[in-house]
Amino acid sequence: MPLADTKPKTLDAEKCSLRAKAAARRRECPESEIARLSAQITARIIGLEQYTRAEVVFAYMALPKEVQTRELILRCLEDGKRVGVPKVQTEGAAGEMHFYEIRDFDHLLPGPMHLMEPDPAYCACLDQEEEALVILPGVAYDRALHRLGYGGGFYDRYLQAHEKHPTAAVAFDFQVFDEVPFVNTDIRPQILVTPQCILQRPR
Repeated sequence: MPLADTKPKTLDAEKCSLRAKAAARRRECPESEIARLSAQITARIIGLEQYTRAEVVFAYMALPKEVQTRELILRCLEDGKRVGVPKVQTEGAAGEMHFYEIRDFDHLLPGPMHLMEPDPAYCACLDQEEEALVILPGVAYDRALHRLGYGGGFYDRYLQAHEKHPTAAVAFDFQVFDEVPFVNTDIRPQILVTPQCILQRPR
């Protein structure tokens, strides 16, 4: 049920509550299980038609309890694809995110939230690759593919400005809820990949 007309404070409270539930579920998942489930998701992604067609893949650098992306990035490079990872712009145009090409993990530096980010001194910006397959992280989803992020809005803003990208979100099955609060301007991925299933965005 859309919450576009809900008072902002109520909507924020709903999102905070769901973020807390999702975070608790991730904390309860052992590292070994995170690794096993991430490997299953990677296998599903590389079997996608969208992956096969993509010459460029935009992936994210994962936090410890997120779906891990290191093996996916290595597989992309092995398959001859160009890989971009995000860097948040903190000076000048604050709040913007850009993708930079990496060929290995040597030119990454610690960024906000302890995320590893590409070093622009060595990595070229790939924002011009408008049809790169974007692998989306997220906190929670529902089966209609409404997405709850971490609250920064970086992916929503990026994808609003770059509308041609095919998008594939990744999540553990315990991150899929009956309903995710949303507004009509929120970006939904085209598909959601979990260890157990691949969900398509309803037309």
